[in-house]
Amino acid sequence: MKSLKVFIFVLCFLWATSAWAIEIYLKNGDKITGVILEEDDTKFVVQTLEAGEIIIDKSFIDLRKTYPEKYRPSRLPPQKPVAVVPAVIWKRDFSMGYTQMGGNTRSQLGNIDTTINRKTPYNEATLKFDANYSSSDGVMNGKKFYGMLRYAYSFGSDLKWYNFYKLEGDQDYFADIYYRVTPSTGVGYWFSDTDDLKAMTELGLGYQYTSYRIETTPDMGEPVLVPRLFVDKRLIGNLHLSEDITAYPSLEDFNDYRIRAETDLVNQITQRWSCKISYIDDFNSDPPPGFKKQDYTWVTSLEYHY
Repeated sequence: MKSLKVFIFVLCFLWATSAWAIEIYLKNGDKITGVILEEDDTKFVVQTLEAGEIIIDKSFIDLRKTYPEKYRPSRLPPQKPVAVVPAVIWKRDFSMGYTQMGGNTRSQLGNIDTTINRKTPYNEATLKFDANYSSSDGVMNGKKFYGMLRYAYSFGSDLKWYNFYKLEGDQDYFADIYYRVTPSTGVGYWFSDTDDLKAMTELGLGYQYTSYRIETTPDMGEPVLVPRLFVDKRLIGNLHLSEDITAYPSLEDFNDYRIRAETDLVNQITQRWSCKISYIDDFNSDPPPGFKKQDYTWVTSLEYHY
């Protein structure tokens, strides 16, 4: 009798000691509390207060719930990827200024220029429109328009390469250009795209269709190459100098080509306002009879960013 009491005392002591007592959770939801006497790969031998010594097949045991520390994952389970919305940068500029034109048109008057640009790390869309108009004694003596719609989509591991799709249209009334339309597509590469230096080049294929104002010159269309070079360099503070040059050599005759070059000196004086001086040079190697090869435009303007 005395030895039985000692056995029960020792057993109760073991239950009270967390190093020995264990709660075994079964897969059917039951729980067994006892002391593990023996364990192998297939079973537990457990001493319980209620049923004495029992054998439990491990296939019936919820091991993860019985040994939460042992089966706790060493790292968090993989999470569902979170969609990252790329940053969208809008740039909207509108300028009005004083214009001096030379070449086929010699006049002084006004200019309107607007640019809307939407850019993300993966794509870019640009809309540009430029208009120059002048008159003297109620008679028009200067009329030039230029518009451009462009979309580019970056690719590659560093997103420096891109495809572009561009549609350009222009009119130069006093250079005998009633309208000219040039759709093009190609590839380009960004050498640098920072606030201090932006530099890129591109090469495309396009088709140029020209309708002439004077009917003695027949309208014509031809395939063209469209190489382009763009550089924007911060000089000091908020003062930037940029150069944008695009050529349009004919694939049928490389002696027949156009070059459009725009040089801008821009000084941002506030968050919303900038002073801008532009020089736009339009060169045509084969103009209609009686017209000059080169037209240039000087523009001094005040630019508003919105």
